[in-house]
Amino acid sequence: MLSHNTTITFGDEDLEGLRLPNHDPLVISAGIGDFCSNVKRMLVDNGSSVDVLFLSTLESMKLTKKHLFPTARLVYGFDNHPVPVQVVITLPITIGEFSKQAAHNVHFIVIDSSSTYNAIFGRPVQSIFRAIPTSPHLAMKFLTIRGVGVIHRVKEESYACYSKQV
Repeated sequence: MLSHNTTITFGDEDLEGLRLPNHDPLVISAGIGDFCSNVKRMLVDNGSSVDVLFLSTLESMKLTKKHLFPTARLVYGFDNHPVPVQVVITLPITIGEFSKQAAHNVHFIVIDSSSTYNAIFGRPVQSIFRAIPTSPHLAMKFLTIRGVGVIHRVKEESYACYSKQV
């Protein structure tokens, strides 16, 4: 059972190995789906009000159609142009490392758009996991039944994604 008195903090020890200041995105890996496929290049984005799975990622996971629910919704990017949502899907997500892991079902919108990322973890997934991401530390901490878990950015993936976008 999660303790309601647990505090998540970041300190100087969380900065070890980082070159400051940095402008890298927080890019992580997580287990997605019933078979816990390790999906890389997942952007943690505090500015996103939805959790996004890109169609190319969904297709590579080879999920059956029973997982998919068609929708006619639109989402708007920072350029305020509408992007049609292909389908919605709820998938189990596992984050962290043994023994401090957490797993929850996450409701994703699926869009057919090119991206350097495979998925975007927005504010909903952060709320579900009770996770606190921090850009200066390039990490995200979250509550587990065994205390506070942490995910650090995947350095190589973070650099690759950042360099493709600038």
